[in-house]
Amino acid sequence: MKITKAILFSTLSLMLAFSAQAQCKRFTKKYCLPTLTPFVYNGQLTSALMAPGESAEIMMTFTPGHDYRLLFCGQEVIGEVMFKIMDKNRKVLYERRKPEQKSYFDFNVTTTQQFIVEVYIPNKETPNEIVPTGCVTLMVGYKD
Repeated sequence: MKITKAILFSTLSLMLAFSAQAQCKRFTKKYCLPTLTPFVYNGQLTSALMAPGESAEIMMTFTPGHDYRLLFCGQEVIGEVMFKIMDKNRKVLYERRKPEQKSYFDFNVTTTQQFIVEVYIPNKETPNEIVPTGCVTLMVGYKD
């Protein structure tokens, strides 16, 4: 009986994870991809379900010869997506701290460089104590 419950729980967890990824892909295609223009989407999609108060860090490598755009977008239910772009020594190159600031970072590099990208969702009060979760997407675009 315990094994059956464990298998059922594992199966349900996998189904929810796949459903969440499909949800994020649809959201990204409809709401995020158009904002990447005039940059060309490089096919690198990083998305996750996040809730207010959560953060994530990603290490990314960029090569010279292109102008790049890092685009961040998230579902409205979780609030504004904030982010910080840092070099490998954690020196802040750009940080979005307020919703009025742009939700993307345009740049180019003269040599191959690694950036640390920190994405976070600020805490927000919820009237019913139910913490919302939603898709957060980071897309990379380039142009020559």
